[in-house]
Amino acid sequence: MQTTRKTCRISCMCGNAAQEVALGPSLDHASLNLCHCTTCRTITGVLCSSYYPLQSPPTHHEGLVGYQHSGCTTRYFCKTCGAHVFAYVKPTGQYFVAAGLLERPPETKSIRHWGTDDTGDGGLAAVCHAEWAHPTDSCWLHASLDPSQHAGESRPKRSAQHRRELPVQCFCTGIDLRITPPDASSTEASSPWPDLLVPYHSGSSANATDAKWWLRDGDTRYLAGCCACRTCRLASGFPIQSWAFVPMSNIRNADGSPHPLGTGTMQRYESSPGIYREFCHRCGATVFWHCDERPRVLDVSIGLLQADSGAMAEEWVAWATGRVSFEEMALDRTLMQHLTAGLREWGQGQIVRERQPGVLKPPEQNQ
Repeated sequence: MQTTRKTCRISCMCGNAAQEVALGPSLDHASLNLCHCTTCRTITGVLCSSYYPLQSPPTHHEGLVGYQHSGCTTRYFCKTCGAHVFAYVKPTGQYFVAAGLLERPPETKSIRHWGTDDTGDGGLAAVCHAEWAHPTDSCWLHASLDPSQHAGESRPKRSAQHRRELPVQCFCTGIDLRITPPDASSTEASSPWPDLLVPYHSGSSANATDAKWWLRDGDTRYLAGCCACRTCRLASGFPIQSWAFVPMSNIRNADGSPHPLGTGTMQRYESSPGIYREFCHRCGATVFWHCDERPRVLDVSIGLLQADSGAMAEEWVAWATGRVSFEEMALDRTLMQHLTAGLREWGQGQIVRERQPGVLKPPEQNQ
C-alpha cells in the first residue's frame, strides 16, 4: 500500500497554534484512534483524546504551554484558549497533533478504541461504534513503548466509596470541585433550549414555559450530551466535547465554598462576546462553558468527573442519545456517523429520553 506525506493546516480557537504540519504516512492516519485512559480524560477534560502522528516536529511552540505529566510525555496546549495542540513522547522522539485542530482532516477509514479498562464502564467507547478495540489501561500515545518506559506515570484513581458529592478534578488537581445532587436551588435558573434538544437550525431556542431541561429523572440527575460544534472542537483540540449541564448552585469548591468560577488554576477565555470557557492553566484541561444568556447553568466537562460508576457517570447524569449537539458541523463524518448511531442504539435501552412527555418537552413548533 502506498504511504504518502500529507500537509495540513491547523489552528486553535484563538489562532495561537496556527501553522502547517506534516502528518505521518497515510497508513498512520487512516484509522482514528480514540484513547479513553484516565490520563487523557483528566488532562484534556474530554471523554477521549485523538491524535495523529507527525512526520516532523512542529514548526513552532510559541503561545503554547508544555505540561510534562510523566517522565516520557509532554502535552502542549494554548496558553490563551486552552486548546490541546501537540503531544511529545520523548523515548521515540515522536510528536502528535490533536485531531480536532486540522482544518481538513484525513478521511477516517476506521475507528479504534484504546484505554477502555481505565473507564470503569467503557466510557464513550461503550456507545461509539468502532472496528477495533484495545481494552487496556495504557495510553494510545504509549502504544509503541515498552511498559517500563512509562510505568512511573501517576494518574488519578476513582474511589470505590459511595459519595454524596461528585468530585470534579483535572489531572494536576489544580481544578478541584464538587457537584452536589439536584435540590430546590437547581430549579431557580432559567435558560433557552440547547441545540442538543432543539436544533437551532430547525426552530427557536426560546424556552417560553421556563422548562428546567437540565434536570432529569424526576429532578434526580443532570442532563449530559456530546457536542461537535466548531468552537468546542477548536477550544478543546478534539472532535467531540461532552458536557454535563449543572446549575451554578450545585457546584462548589472542594472546601465547600460557593462560586467555583476562577478558583484554583482556572483561567477564562472569552471565545465570543458574552461566551466564556474555563480551562486549567497548568495541565490544559477544559473545565466549563457558560454564557451571559444563561449565567446560572454551567456546562461541565465530563472527562473531569470522578464518578464511582465510571467515566459516563450515569448515577449523576442522564445522557441525551437522540442527537449530538451541532452534529452538522462535524468535519469527521465517519466519527459522527459511528457516534450518533451508537448513541441512538444505546438510548433504546435507556429509561431516560431527551424529552420526557409533559415535563421537558419543547414547544411543538420546535420538534
